[in-house]
Amino acid sequence: MRRRNKKKILKNLSLSRIVPSLATLTALLVGLTQIRFALREQWELAVIALVIAAFFDATDGRLARLLNSCSRFGAELDSLSDFAVFGLCPAVVMYLYSLSNLGRTGWAISIFFAACMGLRLARFNAHDIENVKTPLSGKFFTGTPAPAGAVLSLFPIILYNAFQLEIFKDPYFCAVNALVAGLLCISTIPTLSIKKFHIRRDQYVLFLLSISLAIGIVFAYTWKAFCVIIAAYVASLFVCAKKAKILLESLNNAALQDERQ
Repeated sequence: MRRRNKKKILKNLSLSRIVPSLATLTALLVGLTQIRFALREQWELAVIALVIAAFFDATDGRLARLLNSCSRFGAELDSLSDFAVFGLCPAVVMYLYSLSNLGRTGWAISIFFAACMGLRLARFNAHDIENVKTPLSGKFFTGTPAPAGAVLSLFPIILYNAFQLEIFKDPYFCAVNALVAGLLCISTIPTLSIKKFHIRRDQYVLFLLSISLAIGIVFAYTWKAFCVIIAAYVASLFVCAKKAKILLESLNNAALQDERQ
């Protein structure tokens, strides 16, 4: 009887079940290092730590599905990690970077962003548990995803490293940026989702070459490349809003036609 229990325990601790959680923990630990870099005023390293954490955060769920090791524990760990890495840490980094010059107001704006991220993640978890579906589900995200919102909150640091202009250290500029980033997280506007993005077989090699070129450009012109990527993402918000509006209108027209018939 004891041998059977031992075998069952060992089976539950298989490598396939551990790997996704290790990816999540890696994202958490790397993400928390943002604060250490910020305390040492190594702002560019704080941004890079956030980007690396976002990469591991994007892989843990996919690894769990690939290895057939999805669990409630992994989902809860991922959610807590997301709040710490993409909510609390960027708020502290921006406060130390510039918002502290605004005193209590700067701190209020920092915790406002963190609160928005917490609400965004709570809404996502509630919809996932309750299986809430909308006509736009699967085609768009609702509001800015946590990693994108965190990167947007640190956009002034990226701009400063790219162009070395003092305006990007201005506390009022940083405050407005943090407020907008937080509001985008809790908004209901449709945003870009790459889950439904597919590559045609005949374009596969071209796609890989394009990604290789993009990675090369990022390494050569890191901060300016980040600026272009963020600007493209912001532009995509308007494109997604227009596409979502067209899609909803077509669905409403189809529903009206069905009612008339």
